[in-house]
Amino acid sequence: MSSTPDSAESAKPAAKPKKQVSTQRRVISWVFIVILLGVVLLEWRAKSSQAKTFESLGTAMEAESGGEIPFAQFEETIQGSPSVEIDETGLIMRLYHYKWNGIFKTYHMRLLVNDENLVVTYDALPEGDTVNGMRRISKKSMQDLVEKNKQELADQNADQKPAAETPAAGEPAKTETPEKESAAPKDE
Repeated sequence: MSSTPDSAESAKPAAKPKKQVSTQRRVISWVFIVILLGVVLLEWRAKSSQAKTFESLGTAMEAESGGEIPFAQFEETIQGSPSVEIDETGLIMRLYHYKWNGIFKTYHMRLLVNDENLVVTYDALPEGDTVNGMRRISKKSMQDLVEKNKQELADQNADQKPAAETPAAGEPAKTETPEKESAAPKDE
């Protein structure tokens, strides 16, 4: 029994023609991919800009002997384009709050700048009363603290002067003994 070529071809199913993906579907897919890449790029840019600024500030502050750098020098190291909020509400040090906005997260950097325009300390927290453990105090509170310390020093000095003029309690009073008595031999 020999098989004929017709019977062999009939046993194989005929190949189905491939459906063509519509041009509209391709365009939508590529637009979605481009949007997704844009979102990832914006988030990465915000995070890396904050991280590079944080790192360069840390390096600059370690290089300085006093641990403080001029604010102008810090401004040169800022990466990206953060938004800035300045809090000068009657407190001794100004608080600068930088924000790098990503799509999903906002990256923060706060720093304290003193009256001499030196960056004193910094952190990456979004909010709080302290910056890297350093509390800001108002000018009025500072004046009250200075006055309190001056008063304590004045009270302390007033207490010490009379004590220096009079012999301290508990010390026996010195008595003068005539030399003759001390030079005389003792009877044994």
